[in-house]
Amino acid sequence: MMKSICSKPLLVLAAALCIGGCTSKDKDNEPFEAVATSIRVTEKGRSDDSAKNWIIGSNVNTDTIGPVRIEVENEMVWNLIEPNREYFVNYQGSVQQGYVLEQIERIGDDSAGE
Repeated sequence: MMKSICSKPLLVLAAALCIGGCTSKDKDNEPFEAVATSIRVTEKGRSDDSAKNWIIGSNVNTDTIGPVRIEVENEMVWNLIEPNREYFVNYQGSVQQGYVLEQIERIGDDSAGE
């Protein structure tokens, strides 16, 4: 008879770690999200004092997720983002605190292969 490699307490610990890693709260106990998705940028702008740059985008794969406003901390990156273009983005934050762009990559770059 073959002996089990994993013990029951080890399986319970692994399951608890997985659940804890998938559900996250910020310092104010608000839900915190890390999102990776494709969006179409519909608008971009900056605050009245030009201190914050932002984009608004809608998920290109579904209409059930509404537009999201994402702060872009790096002004050089913000300058390169074009409205009405599709991008693959990683952003994080919460509804209460706002979302911040972590990474962005343009989808369907027209200059590829030219």
